[in-house]
Amino acid sequence: MKNKLSALLIVQVLLILILLWLLIYFGRDEFNEANVDKNTSKISQPLLVSNNEINFITLSAKIQKNSGIKTQVVQSSNYKKNLTNYATVLNIDILIEQKNRFNEIKNQINILTNELDKDKKNYERFKFLNDDNKNVSDKALQEVRVAYENTKIKLLATQELVSGIKQNIRAQWGETILSMIDKGIKKELFEFLLEDKARIVKVTLAENTSNEPPKNISLALIDSPDEKFLANYLAEAPTLDKSLKGKTFFYIVFSNKLRIDSKVIANLVMDNLPSNSDRYLAIPKEAVIWNAGQAWVYIKTDENKFVRKVIETDNESPNGWVIKEEEIKENDLIVINGAQLLLSEEFKYQIKNENDD
Repeated sequence: MKNKLSALLIVQVLLILILLWLLIYFGRDEFNEANVDKNTSKISQPLLVSNNEINFITLSAKIQKNSGIKTQVVQSSNYKKNLTNYATVLNIDILIEQKNRFNEIKNQINILTNELDKDKKNYERFKFLNDDNKNVSDKALQEVRVAYENTKIKLLATQELVSGIKQNIRAQWGETILSMIDKGIKKELFEFLLEDKARIVKVTLAENTSNEPPKNISLALIDSPDEKFLANYLAEAPTLDKSLKGKTFFYIVFSNKLRIDSKVIANLVMDNLPSNSDRYLAIPKEAVIWNAGQAWVYIKTDENKFVRKVIETDNESPNGWVIKEEEIKENDLIVINGAQLLLSEEFKYQIKNENDD
């Protein structure tokens, strides 16, 4: 009986040992992976350090290499500010009508001025004769005086008409073009317009354009962008284009190939900036990542330290963007490969810290 119990115990012990061996054998992969993940997390988890409310990510050189993070030096840019704006070739028929009407009324004023001068002299002569023993009757003097007063009233009314036309021209076309009609300034230029040898173009410059409009711009038809027209600055326009944001200016194109009322593209190139102007940097497109509607780049500030900075994207270049040298400096190291990974790890670590709190 004892031999049977001993044999049963031995069998049970053997079964237990076999089960333990099977458990260890089949569970060894999960155990190894757990250890690897634990060790990897200790190695690969970036450290987020805050300094004066600025977050820095620290990564060892080994992790940077394994993650494929690459940097390059930020270079200065020979800044050429290319701004695409829209313009309209204006119909000046109304302006020509206003000019003709203005000249007609001016001629009437000259005629009435001469008449008034004659009527005044005539009235003064009749008055002198009437005062001299009534050599002229009171009735005749009264008739001459009425004629003189009527001419004066006509002259004042006609002068008011001129003021109204001048105000209309000023409101629609501005002081410069009014002076071309009223005072004959830039007479040859206006003759070119009247002879259909030139066009007035109303250009709307974007809000981020410098305060001073460029003296020259390049125009192209929307459907023929390869054909260029040089336009010279004329004056600031008194009215805005309601469909576009920005300031409006008049430019002159010495060509009649631009169709009236056609929409054109105005390309502005402002280069040769003065030496005391802002410095600009070229930001490669590979370095830019987007988050929350803004463009960001990572700058390597130390051997193992990276910081994220926002950039403006107003001025795009063929290879990226051009920015002012402010927070980012020339010769800074900018991340051109791995920026998205840094952003993901930064947010991941922030979320982990929030959960820990």
